[in-house]
Amino acid sequence: MLRLLFIVIFLAVLIVFALSNTDLEPIWLISFGWHLSVGTLVLGVGVAGMIFGFLTGWVGEWRQRSRARRSEAHVRTLESQLVELHQRLDRLQTPPVAATEKTTVPLPENRI
Repeated sequence: MLRLLFIVIFLAVLIVFALSNTDLEPIWLISFGWHLSVGTLVLGVGVAGMIFGFLTGWVGEWRQRSRARRSEAHVRTLESQLVELHQRLDRLQTPPVAATEKTTVPLPENRI
């Protein structure tokens, strides 16, 4: 919401500046020249900069979301492995019923 407020304020300042500076001036870029108002030039550069900034932010956000999806898939895999290991550990720790009934203690041998 704060980002939207800054964008609206920035665009409002650019539009007021463009409307205030309507005199045509010669503009040169290397060997190309044309007549354009300074306000229109500033408005065009500002809008182009905002579009470039949005695209750059979108690419960064896309990469971050892709990394988050991979991490979530990895976490799901690890959680399923953890559940499987807990089940295996429970099976190993609980002795079978038949084996507990037949347990006898061996007597020590007398060696002389």
